[in-house]
Amino acid sequence: MDRLFYLALPRQPFFASGWGDEAVGAGGLDGLRQRPAAIEVRWEGESRWRGARLRAGSFESPEARLPRESRRARIRMLLPAQGEPAAVCLHLAASGDQGFGMRLRLAAPLLARGIAALVLENPYYGDRRPTGQPGAALRTVSDLALMASATIEEGRALLAWLRGVGHRRLGVAGYSMGGQMSAMVGASLPFPLAIAALAPSNTPATVFTEGLLSSHPRFDALARRGEKPAQAREALRRLLLRFAVTSLPPPVEPGAAIVVANRRDGVVAPSDMERIAAHWRCEICWLDTGHVGAVVLHRAALRRAVAAAFDRLDAGRTGPGGEPARAALSSDR
Repeated sequence: MDRLFYLALPRQPFFASGWGDEAVGAGGLDGLRQRPAAIEVRWEGESRWRGARLRAGSFESPEARLPRESRRARIRMLLPAQGEPAAVCLHLAASGDQGFGMRLRLAAPLLARGIAALVLENPYYGDRRPTGQPGAALRTVSDLALMASATIEEGRALLAWLRGVGHRRLGVAGYSMGGQMSAMVGASLPFPLAIAALAPSNTPATVFTEGLLSSHPRFDALARRGEKPAQAREALRRLLLRFAVTSLPPPVEPGAAIVVANRRDGVVAPSDMERIAAHWRCEICWLDTGHVGAVVLHRAALRRAVAAAFDRLDAGRTGPGGEPARAALSSDR
């Protein structure tokens, strides 16, 4: 299914304009050692959506290096029809997931468990897309580094803001690229969180140089004078290795973290998912499917992983998890 999907996907080349500002990626994850930025969320209206309350808001991104069109961060918060939620989960975007709809549909059934959703639109996506960018395909490598930096910093800031307004049961979740971003956000904050890292890459290096997406970068545009595309591929791999989940310490409460991995994933290497779980010493739950199949066929299992992470947070468990989450996921169809 992965191969068919990516064969049918319109080819939008990544990094067609080359490396961009090479100083952007040089620092790697240095900024994550600092405290989350303080933000002011501005609520701009509320509507009804599938029987729940859907609140629209925005804030100024703490990542000042973003292009002008990307600096206003847009969010949606899905809340119960009445009263306050028992918990809030921040949902981060997969690669190409523009807007809010896909993640809102995934998160909506969790309201029955008392878990509200806060959904962030990625910089460089949707209404935050810079002028001249074709779809979701980033034009330069520095755009990718800035998108990662901004998403992580915005996610950290949002979770700190939620704590500041009184929410204490908090978590973060995401699929694919969103899985890596949620892992980095969760591991870099100094308070316990429920973390559901769903099909996460440890580093974008493996995704862009080894998996099915490795045919999308314009390695000819990245090759310097006298270089061959293969040399540009290796240079890109070395740079992106700086953005690895395992370069950060494990989260404060690894017992409340769950990694969901796909055995037949053609986009993110299953070994990447195993590497994160081993580094955190947390539970890893396997789905017998590929990258696309998990989203199409196993959405209920992904939701149950989010709920299980919150259960672990409540229990205050440490170390690897046990059978309950694994059994719940393996029974999904």
